[in-house]
Formats: sequence, structure tokens, C-alpha cells
Amino acid sequence: MGVRDGIITKDELNLILILDNSYSMVNGRIAQLNSAIPTLKNSLIKVARENNVDLKIRIIAFSDEAKWVIGSEKEGADIETITWKDLTVVGGTATNKAIRAVNKALSKKNLGGDHILPPVVILVTDGNCNREDHDDYLKAIEELKKRLAGNTGKEKVTRIAIGVEGYNRTELEEFASVGRIADVEQPLIFDVDKATDLGKVINWVTVTSIISSIAEEEDIIDLGDPDWGDDEDDDDSIK
Repeated sequence: MGVRDGIITKDELNLILILDNSYSMVNGRIAQLNSAIPTLKNSLIKVARENNVDLKIRIIAFSDEAKWVIGSEKEGADIETITWKDLTVVGGTATNKAIRAVNKALSKKNLGGDHILPPVVILVTDGNCNREDHDDYLKAIEELKKRLAGNTGKEKVTRIAIGVEGYNRTELEEFASVGRIADVEQPLIFDVDKATDLGKVINWVTVTSIISSIAEEEDIIDLGDPDWGDDEDDDDSIK
């Protein structure tokens, strides 16, 4: 927390989801992705309340182009106010364009000033970046690594990838930060072998990474032991 004009202010935490809606996400994949967001909203409201943080969310979808669907380059949305409009599938996989748009959003003027917790960026995709765009994809990631770092030489943005059924792991290793999963240092990549698990994985990964960012106990983010839980154990009510 901070103090502004004698008033205690909440720390701001920025979450950005980069969602693949290219044609390869057709049928069950895009349906599961669309159904995941309302559940995720409820989970994040709980996290924000319990940890007394101002949680801002941006969501960008990409196919041939990249488009902000929640929030914008200049401003994240309050988690409690968002409404979700289902994505449809179309076109190719211009992942590089989405990352470049995210880079523009990750500047202090577009975030919460002096009281910013480490932002979390999560990429969800099932495919390869367009072959002709791969070099630009790598350049965009290198720029993302430097966002908010200043002269510290330390990466300030946590990058996590969720790969869906048949994804290119090498590409996601190029994107993801190194962190700790199940006590092992490794790229922060999570596999979704079945489309029906996508919602649970997105929910667990996002909530766990947000909590770790709030804690800020180590230079390396620690996501613990993955546990998607069972559908019958989920409780998404807001109290």
C-alpha cells in the first residue's frame, strides 16, 4: 500500500491476458475459453478483496490482427466491472502483434504510478505464430522483458504461457519467464491436453500467479504445485 495526501491507497496489480482466437481454436477450444472468463472474474474479485489490491485487467485477442476486448492500451478495467462478449475464431496466428500491443500498455503512464505490483501477462494459445512473423515475435518478447525494468537489469513483468493441445512448446519457452513450479525452476508453461480442462487451468494459473505477485517474497515467481481441482469442488460465489 501507499499513502497519497494522507490517505492510504491500494497497490495496483495489472493482469493482461493474451488470448488466441485464430481458426485453429475452433469448436471446443474457443467455447471453453469463452466460458472460462466469467468464472475467472469471480475468482479474481475474491483475490483482490482478500488481499486489498486494486486489480486492473486487460484482455487482448489475436488472430490475423490483435484487438483489445477488455480495457485498452491506456487503461486497464476494474475487475468488478468487466463484462465478457464471446470470441469467435478467424484467421491466422499473429502472436507478435498482440505482444507488441501489450508492450505499449506496459508503461508507467498507462499503469498505476508509483504503487504498482509486478504485472502478470498470460498467453493462451494452441498454435504456432505465423511463420513469417516469428522473427518479429522474438523481438517483441525481448522488448517485453525490458518493460518497467529501468536501469535495474531485472525483469519486472511475469510472463506465463498456457499451451492448448498440440501447441509449439519451443515458442512458448521463448515467451515464458523462468519461475518455480513444483519446486523446480523452469519456464512458466502449463499444458492443457484436453479442451475441457482449459477453464480450470486458466483459473488456477491466473489466481496463483496474482497471489505470488502480491507476495513479492522472492526475485523468482513461485507457483507451487499445480492443482486444477475438480468441478464439483469449485465454489465461485461472491460473498
